Amino acid sequence: MFFPDKEKSYREVHRVLAPHGRYLFSVWDSHRRNPFGRLMHAIMSDFFPVDPPQFYRVPFGYHLIDPIKESLTDAGFTDIKIAVLSIEKKIPDVASFARGLVYGNPVIDQIRSRGGVDPDRIVETVAEALRREFGADPDTMPLQIIAFEAGKR
Repeated sequence: MFFPDKEKSYREVHRVLAPHGRYLFSVWDSHRRNPFGRLMHAIMSDFFPVDPPQFYRVPFGYHLIDPIKESLTDAGFTDIKIAVLSIEKKIPDVASFARGLVYGNPVIDQIRSRGGVDPDRIVETVAEALRREFGADPDTMPLQIIAFEAGKR
């Protein structure tokens, strides 16, 4: 998985942060802990086996705590605090949630640029997959992030 030079980004943040300042950010945990991302990537791969949209890989691909912590330390940050936060997010309407997963972010542009597939067909497939994985009428979805806080001396 390609990611921009995070160490360079952290060094830039460290450079402009005031002394004794705090840098706070979060990243999505892995697909294992965020099943909607895993489902979406699998569905995209099924619909586009030759060139699947990568949108749902990228945000869930930067979750390994030790390399992130090491990059922060290498950039000069100290007093690093890390918290793994899990919630059960309410889903009032599975069909609307599925529609948002397709139309509510850049994956829709990736779908349209590949052509040949009606995005509404993907929405239906996503809703079916969510129901299969979480029950006929799921009302919650597990989500997990990793929150980081780092200080500058």
